[in-house]
Amino acid sequence: MQYLIDRTEDKEVTLSSLTQRLGDRTFGILLLLMAVFNLIPIISILSGMLVAILGLQLVIGFQEAKLPNFVLTKSLPAKQVRAALHVFLPKIKSLERYIKPRWQFTEAAIFDRINGVILIVVGLMILLPIPLANVIPAFVVFMMGLGLLERDGLLQMLALGLSFITGLLIYLFVF
Repeated sequence: MQYLIDRTEDKEVTLSSLTQRLGDRTFGILLLLMAVFNLIPIISILSGMLVAILGLQLVIGFQEAKLPNFVLTKSLPAKQVRAALHVFLPKIKSLERYIKPRWQFTEAAIFDRINGVILIVVGLMILLPIPLANVIPAFVVFMMGLGLLERDGLLQMLALGLSFITGLLIYLFVF
């Protein structure tokens, strides 16, 4: 994450500049960024759509995340991005002692498809115009991103469980 903060020293920040050189871990880092961007008003709408797009790519079987150039090159307010990253960095560092590669069976393609479906649903939950309804789904995206980035199957499964609980709560609230 410090790498990401270092990349925000410019006046303008783009997703492309933040995700360069990440290879197959772009899904994880982009999901972490989407969770962070969910803290920035109005950008959270774009964040929800991008989470759903990333989920669709996992369902289809992409090995590396692909986003349209207009999204990758869109300038973001560096000051707000840096502030949001500074909020998350200490939390991630404290979690790193618990997050580690485990439950390697979640590296199977079927789990990417399951994670993708969950991310599509969670991305759509973030878009709902219900006050504060995007906070828990953003946390699910954060957990899933960390799980994919660090190849932690346990964390991915916890995100999966939390997404079901969140979906149920939102369903009960709406209906």
